[in-house]
Amino acid sequence: MKKIVLATAAVATLLAAIFAPEDEGSIVGAATANTRQVERAPAPVSLAAAAAPATNPALAIHPRRNLDDDEEAATLFARQSWQAGTPQKIMPDQQASTPAVAADPNAPPPLPFQFLGRFVDEGKAAYFLQAGERNVVARPGDLLEERYRFDGVVQGALQFTYLPLNLKQTLAVEDLN
Repeated sequence: MKKIVLATAAVATLLAAIFAPEDEGSIVGAATANTRQVERAPAPVSLAAAAAPATNPALAIHPRRNLDDDEEAATLFARQSWQAGTPQKIMPDQQASTPAVAADPNAPPPLPFQFLGRFVDEGKAAYFLQAGERNVVARPGDLLEERYRFDGVVQGALQFTYLPLNLKQTLAVEDLN
């Protein structure tokens, strides 16, 4: 492969030399060095001239600003967003510091499940749920987390029974398709 490239380059160079134009004006002679002597020496700069204010305010030397007092510098690296009023997540340690609302002792705890999707196999539907870090497949009548029974779909929402209190709870889902 290298031999073909070298041979092609050699042929191209030979053809360029043979078919080059013969005009006298097109041939450039050897480069010659052209040096000029600078006749004037730079004028020494006096300290008074260096301390004088510049005529252009943008080029003037300004004293250093204290970045702690500068509001613009304080927000230089702040998080910015185009969305208006982005909600902030409540961290677990912040939830503990918020005052707890007195919960009804006869009310079941909130459902620990999140809806992930649905699968239909031979006419039987299975629902994919997430409980904490675990994924769960639920079919009507299944016992989940040893405290919940999955009853099925009622009016477009998943219905569960909290067994210790025998109370119904529903999990609203956007679309069951």
